[in-house]
Order: sequence, then structure tokens, then C-alpha cells
Amino acid sequence: MSSGKSLQPTKYAEYKYNITAPVDFDVAVKYAGALMAIAGADGELAEKEFQWYVDEQQLLTVDSQEYIETLRKFDWKNANIEELLSGISYDFPMNFRRVMLYQAIKMSRADGTYQEKEKAAVAKAAEILGIERSMVVSIESLAEMEDASERLRLALFETDV
Repeated sequence: MSSGKSLQPTKYAEYKYNITAPVDFDVAVKYAGALMAIAGADGELAEKEFQWYVDEQQLLTVDSQEYIETLRKFDWKNANIEELLSGISYDFPMNFRRVMLYQAIKMSRADGTYQEKEKAAVAKAAEILGIERSMVVSIESLAEMEDASERLRLALFETDV
């Protein structure tokens, strides 16, 4: 049963992910719960990993404080990824399955390492979502390229890398 609450997307959310409609709060919690379970597959949800998602949500949603507080209390260690993923759908033109894997990979890499257990959890989520292995490799490569591009941008502008 839905609480009836929703998260309002920003213009940046439309630009980055084509999110054009409010997101059901409870669906968003399931989505983030799956991400936390994947990023925590190595036994720890590092603060930098969680903070990556918090920062992302602050860019994507208008008022995310209640959502973030709900996620801080979420029991990601005992989350059933398959159950969480089965309760996710959206009413706007976004391939949430690919976006979810992308965000799971970015979140898992946020602490500076992409552990084998995190990679395995991404692969399991991809299987549940019906995403081919070649697409997972492509999304992982995108995340790596973005990180390298960010370091290059900072280096070019003589910022501490």
C-alpha cells in the first residue's frame, strides 16, 4: 500500500534521466533499498557510498529530506533485492532498469573501490531485471569513463585531484 507521498523531480532530473513526473515515495524507497543492498554487498555500506546517493537525490528531487531520513533507517543488510525490484515501476519514459544498474555501480564505486561482491550483486540485479551481461559491462564502462573524465576536468583546471 502506498503512503500517497511523492518526490517532485527537478529540471536536472528531467535533463539527466528524463524523469518528468513525481516519483511515488514508497517506490523510491524500494529503489534506493535495492541500491543500498547492492552497494553494501561487500558487508559495508560506506558513508561515501550512501553520501553519493544523498547528493544525487538532492540534485534530482525538490525536497528530499524525509526520503533521505527514511533511507538512513532502511535495513539494507536484510533486504531482499528480488522482492524490492519486483515492486518498482515508473510512469515516465526512463529505462529504470539500466538507470538502476548505473546508479548502483556509481554508488558502489563512490568509496574508491568496486568490490567483487558489489559486482556480483550488480550482476544478480541485472539478471533479475532481464539485462544482458554486455549491457552491464557497457554501463560499468560508462561509470569508469565518467570518473576518468571528472579527474581529467579537475586536472585541466588545476584543481586538486
